[in-house]
Amino acid sequence: MNVPKDRQITSKEGTLRAIVREISIPRTYDEKARGRYRSIGEWLDRPDSKVHHLKPKISAQGSFALGTVIRPVGDGDAYDVDVVCELEKGDQTRMSQAELKSLVGLEIKAYATRHQMKQAPQDCRRCWTMEYAEEADFHMDILPSIPGTGGYVASVVAAGYDLDGVRSYTSTAIGITDKKHDGYHVRGATWLVSNPKGYLRWFRGRQRQVLEEKRAQMNAAGRVIASVEDFPNHEVQTPLQDAIKLLKRHRDVMFDGDEHKPISIIISTLAAQAYNGETTISETLRNILPKMQRAIEDLGPVAVIPNPSYPAENFADKWEDKPVKRRNFERWIGRARQDFLAYLAGSRFDAIPPAFRDSMTAETIRKVAPLMSLTTAAVAASAAVAAEEAAAVKASGTTTKPWFPGE
Repeated sequence: MNVPKDRQITSKEGTLRAIVREISIPRTYDEKARGRYRSIGEWLDRPDSKVHHLKPKISAQGSFALGTVIRPVGDGDAYDVDVVCELEKGDQTRMSQAELKSLVGLEIKAYATRHQMKQAPQDCRRCWTMEYAEEADFHMDILPSIPGTGGYVASVVAAGYDLDGVRSYTSTAIGITDKKHDGYHVRGATWLVSNPKGYLRWFRGRQRQVLEEKRAQMNAAGRVIASVEDFPNHEVQTPLQDAIKLLKRHRDVMFDGDEHKPISIIISTLAAQAYNGETTISETLRNILPKMQRAIEDLGPVAVIPNPSYPAENFADKWEDKPVKRRNFERWIGRARQDFLAYLAGSRFDAIPPAFRDSMTAETIRKVAPLMSLTTAAVAASAAVAAEEAAAVKASGTTTKPWFPGE
């Protein structure tokens, strides 16, 4: 295979970038997923929609909003697309959570019928779930919501947090539906609060320096981006986003099929908190992995990892009831730190340590190998060289010892 010179890998950074390209959602699938939820938004806002008068707005949350979507590891797995449907004129004094859920559900089911979808939408605990079975499978979770500024302020104050520190996030808060909530069927009852738009604003703020540089480049090229908050995450990637993708792939491989695997929102939050504007994936991983591990080690007996945009929400709230979740996160961050930094500590970019190769999957490395001008035999040889090198580094101690937790 003849690889164009501009695509040949000649550094560890090049290797990491190639792996990120390989594990990222294909552009056509990304566009299709975004097209699907935009189509639902247009349906909900059409003149004869039952929610049109409530001004429905559709927006992505989760990995599609953050720009950190990766391919599923298993062939039978699907992409999860999380979407918020906010009725901007919704009022909790005039409707209950159950009434909102039902109202949005009527339109979602009508949409599915109109588009001859094979499976009817499912009424889940908080969302309506739609299944798309095409060349790429998608699970789309649509979360009905209304503005939640009042509930946000009350919850933050009740939890003992300083409202001044998060005042900029109050306007983006929403009240969400939840079947297990005590006031689910009661008009005027308190609703659960969430703040996905606020979290996205915080996440982009952690990348402001890098995004401002990219924004200047795009503006100079004639593509005007008014501010960092207007950045199209699916078009421009930062080292932080790429590092998170690599960490999520490592997690998915290590805990394939395990319902207690580390959750993405905690990985993204700890990584973003540790990020310091590094301009390469290599530098980002070297910086954030030790900090992420220390952050987990410094947690008290009852783990609290606050949502930066809504501190009354604890992302680790399930760890106390399910201690296995905490143990798995502790095991994973230690292994991730060891596997990534062992590769970065080596002297050769084309020497792939077996543990690092396996954590990305051998198939992924096989696809990247030609860009390094490596044959199948050379990949095996590079693994052997890397294993010897890692063993030598590990035995030498001193500066590299912290890269091998547990010693």
